[in-house]
Amino acid sequence: MLSVTMGYHRLYSHNSWNCPKPLEYVLLFFCHIMMIGPAITWAANHREHHKFVDTDKDPHSPHYRGWLLAYFGQVLITINCKYARDLLKKPLHRLQVKYYWHVIVAYAGVLAVIDPMALLYAWLIPSGFAKLIGSLVFTFSHRGKQPHSDTWVGLITLGEGFHDIHHEQGNRKILWHPLDMGGQLIRMIDRNAKV
Repeated sequence: MLSVTMGYHRLYSHNSWNCPKPLEYVLLFFCHIMMIGPAITWAANHREHHKFVDTDKDPHSPHYRGWLLAYFGQVLITINCKYARDLLKKPLHRLQVKYYWHVIVAYAGVLAVIDPMALLYAWLIPSGFAKLIGSLVFTFSHRGKQPHSDTWVGLITLGEGFHDIHHEQGNRKILWHPLDMGGQLIRMIDRNAKV
Protein backbone atom coordinates (compact mmCIF):
# COMPACT_ATOMS: atom_id res chain seq x y z
CA MET A 1 0.00 0.00 0.00
CA LEU A 2 2.81 2.42 0.81
CA SER A 3 4.46 1.78 -2.54
CA VAL A 4 1.24 2.76 -4.32
CA THR A 5 0.36 5.83 -2.27
CA MET A 6 3.92 7.16 -2.01
CA GLY A 7 5.23 5.90 -5.35
CA TYR A 8 2.76 5.43 -8.18
CA HIS A 9 0.29 7.97 -6.86
CA ARG A 10 2.05 10.88 -5.21
CA LEU A 11 5.49 10.61 -6.81
CA TYR A 12 4.77 9.51 -10.39
CA SER A 13 1.18 10.63 -10.98
CA HIS A 14 1.38 13.99 -9.21
CA ASN A 15 5.11 14.77 -8.88
CA SER A 16 4.33 15.97 -5.36
CA TRP A 17 7.57 15.22 -3.58
CA ASN A 18 11.31 14.72 -3.89
CA CYS A 19 12.06 11.04 -3.35
CA PRO A 20 15.61 9.79 -2.75
CA LYS A 21 16.62 7.46 -5.61
CA PRO A 22 17.18 4.32 -3.48
CA LEU A 23 13.71 4.69 -1.97
CA GLU A 24 12.21 5.36 -5.40
CA TYR A 25 13.61 2.02 -6.63
CA VAL A 26 12.15 0.20 -3.60
CA LEU A 27 8.72 1.80 -4.10
CA LEU A 28 8.81 1.03 -7.83
CA PHE A 29 9.77 -2.60 -7.18
CA PHE A 30 6.94 -3.23 -4.74
CA CYS A 31 4.38 -1.62 -7.06
CA HIS A 32 5.81 -3.70 -9.88
CA ILE A 33 5.39 -7.04 -8.13
CA MET A 34 1.83 -6.11 -7.11
CA MET A 35 1.02 -6.56 -10.82
CA ILE A 36 -0.97 -3.33 -11.11
CA GLY A 37 0.83 -2.34 -14.29
CA PRO A 38 3.89 -0.22 -15.02
CA ALA A 39 4.16 3.29 -13.57
CA ILE A 40 3.56 4.82 -17.00
CA THR A 41 0.17 3.19 -17.44
CA TRP A 42 -0.89 3.66 -13.80
CA ALA A 43 0.01 7.36 -13.83
CA ALA A 44 -1.61 7.97 -17.23
CA ASN A 45 -4.79 6.29 -16.03
CA HIS A 46 -4.79 8.28 -12.80
CA ARG A 47 -4.10 11.61 -14.47
CA GLU A 48 -6.94 10.96 -16.91
CA HIS A 49 -9.15 10.16 -13.90
CA HIS A 50 -8.31 13.55 -12.38
CA LYS A 51 -9.00 15.36 -15.64
CA PHE A 52 -12.45 13.78 -16.04
CA VAL A 53 -13.27 12.85 -12.43
CA ASP A 54 -16.66 11.21 -12.03
CA THR A 55 -17.82 11.95 -15.56
CA ASP A 56 -18.46 9.54 -18.41
CA LYS A 57 -14.83 10.07 -19.53
CA ASP A 58 -13.39 9.01 -16.16
CA PRO A 59 -11.49 5.74 -16.83
CA HIS A 60 -12.56 4.20 -13.53
CA SER A 61 -15.77 5.90 -12.44
CA PRO A 62 -18.00 3.36 -10.67
CA HIS A 63 -21.07 5.30 -11.77
CA TYR A 64 -20.27 5.27 -15.50
CA ARG A 65 -18.05 2.19 -15.85
CA GLY A 66 -19.77 -0.02 -13.32
CA TRP A 67 -18.61 -1.23 -9.95
CA LEU A 68 -16.75 -4.33 -11.21
CA LEU A 69 -14.71 -2.44 -13.81
CA ALA A 70 -13.89 0.31 -11.33
CA TYR A 71 -12.88 -2.25 -8.70
CA PHE A 72 -11.04 -4.88 -10.72
CA GLY A 73 -10.59 -3.71 -14.28
CA GLN A 74 -8.84 -0.38 -14.28
CA VAL A 75 -5.61 -2.08 -15.40
CA LEU A 76 -7.48 -3.71 -18.31
CA ILE A 77 -8.82 -0.54 -19.92
CA THR A 78 -7.28 1.39 -22.79
CA ILE A 79 -4.54 3.69 -21.54
CA ASN A 80 -3.98 7.08 -23.13
CA CYS A 81 -0.22 7.52 -22.75
CA LYS A 82 -0.37 11.22 -23.65
CA TYR A 83 -1.10 11.73 -19.96
CA ALA A 84 2.32 10.31 -19.03
CA ARG A 85 4.64 11.91 -21.56
CA ASP A 86 7.04 12.95 -18.80
CA LEU A 87 7.42 9.34 -17.63
CA LEU A 88 7.80 8.06 -21.20
CA LYS A 89 10.96 10.19 -21.46
CA LYS A 90 12.60 8.47 -18.48
CA PRO A 91 14.74 5.37 -19.19
CA LEU A 92 13.79 3.76 -15.85
CA HIS A 93 10.10 3.74 -16.76
CA ARG A 94 10.68 2.56 -20.32
CA LEU A 95 12.78 -0.30 -18.90
CA GLN A 96 9.99 -1.17 -16.49
CA VAL A 97 7.56 -1.52 -19.40
CA LYS A 98 10.03 -3.51 -21.51
CA TYR A 99 10.91 -5.97 -18.75
CA TYR A 100 7.63 -5.93 -16.84
CA TRP A 101 6.85 -9.65 -17.03
CA HIS A 102 10.53 -10.64 -16.88
CA VAL A 103 10.86 -9.11 -13.42
CA ILE A 104 7.64 -10.74 -12.20
CA VAL A 105 8.67 -14.20 -13.46
CA ALA A 106 12.18 -13.78 -11.98
CA TYR A 107 10.70 -12.73 -8.62
CA ALA A 108 8.35 -15.73 -8.66
CA GLY A 109 11.29 -17.99 -9.49
CA VAL A 110 13.41 -16.67 -6.62
CA LEU A 111 10.53 -17.12 -4.18
CA ALA A 112 9.84 -20.65 -5.46
CA VAL A 113 13.50 -21.61 -4.92
CA ILE A 114 13.52 -20.16 -1.40
CA ASP A 115 10.19 -21.73 -0.43
CA PRO A 116 7.35 -22.61 -2.81
CA MET A 117 4.86 -21.42 -0.18
CA ALA A 118 6.55 -17.98 -0.33
CA LEU A 119 4.75 -17.51 -3.64
CA LEU A 120 1.63 -17.22 -1.52
CA TYR A 121 2.70 -15.56 1.73
CA ALA A 122 5.44 -13.28 0.34
CA TRP A 123 3.76 -12.29 -2.91
CA LEU A 124 0.30 -13.30 -4.08
CA ILE A 125 -1.64 -12.91 -0.82
CA PRO A 126 -0.13 -9.52 0.16
CA SER A 127 -0.39 -8.25 -3.42
CA GLY A 128 -3.96 -9.41 -3.81
CA PHE A 129 -4.94 -8.00 -0.44
CA ALA A 130 -3.35 -4.61 -1.27
CA LYS A 131 -5.14 -4.55 -4.63
CA LEU A 132 -8.52 -5.37 -3.06
CA ILE A 133 -8.09 -2.79 -0.31
CA GLY A 134 -6.67 -0.11 -2.61
CA SER A 135 -9.52 -0.44 -5.08
CA LEU A 136 -11.96 0.70 -2.39
CA VAL A 137 -10.82 4.22 -3.28
CA PHE A 138 -12.04 3.76 -6.88
CA THR A 139 -15.40 2.42 -5.78
CA PHE A 140 -16.51 3.29 -2.25
CA SER A 141 -14.74 6.65 -2.01
CA HIS A 142 -16.21 7.70 -5.39
CA ARG A 143 -19.90 7.33 -4.72
CA GLY A 144 -22.71 9.57 -5.84
CA LYS A 145 -20.52 10.88 -8.70
CA GLN A 146 -18.12 12.65 -6.36
CA PRO A 147 -15.06 11.85 -4.23
CA HIS A 148 -15.47 11.31 -0.49
CA SER A 149 -13.10 11.05 2.44
CA ASP A 150 -13.71 7.94 4.50
CA THR A 151 -11.60 7.58 7.62
CA TRP A 152 -11.79 3.76 7.67
CA VAL A 153 -10.69 3.60 3.99
CA GLY A 154 -8.00 6.18 4.71
CA LEU A 155 -6.64 4.07 7.55
CA ILE A 156 -6.51 0.75 5.70
CA THR A 157 -5.10 2.33 2.52
CA LEU A 158 -2.50 4.30 4.50
CA GLY A 159 -3.91 7.61 3.28
CA GLU A 160 -5.64 7.07 -0.05
CA GLY A 161 -9.13 7.07 1.45
CA PHE A 162 -8.93 10.76 2.35
CA HIS A 163 -10.03 11.27 -1.19
CA ASP A 164 -12.11 14.43 -1.45
CA ILE A 165 -9.26 16.36 0.16
CA HIS A 166 -6.91 14.95 -2.46
CA HIS A 167 -9.22 15.97 -5.30
CA GLU A 168 -9.68 19.45 -3.86
CA GLN A 169 -5.97 20.01 -3.21
CA GLY A 170 -4.54 17.91 -6.08
CA ASN A 171 -0.76 17.76 -5.91
CA ARG A 172 -0.56 21.07 -4.05
CA LYS A 173 -0.80 19.32 -0.69
CA ILE A 174 0.94 16.09 0.32
CA LEU A 175 -0.69 15.52 3.74
CA TRP A 176 -4.42 15.00 3.30
CA HIS A 177 -5.31 14.20 6.92
CA PRO A 178 -3.43 13.76 10.22
CA LEU A 179 -4.00 9.98 9.87
CA ASP A 180 -2.63 9.92 6.30
CA MET A 181 0.32 7.57 6.87
CA GLY A 182 1.72 7.92 3.35
CA GLY A 183 1.64 11.70 3.63
CA GLN A 184 3.22 11.62 7.08
CA LEU A 185 6.11 9.45 5.82
CA ILE A 186 6.64 11.68 2.80
CA ARG A 187 6.65 14.72 5.10
CA MET A 188 9.39 13.09 7.20
CA ILE A 189 11.46 12.17 4.12
CA ASP A 190 10.97 15.34 2.06
CA ARG A 191 11.02 18.42 4.25
CA ASN A 192 10.09 20.53 1.19
CA ALA A 193 6.82 18.65 0.61
CA LYS A 194 3.73 20.84 0.89
CA VAL A 195 1.93 19.83 4.06
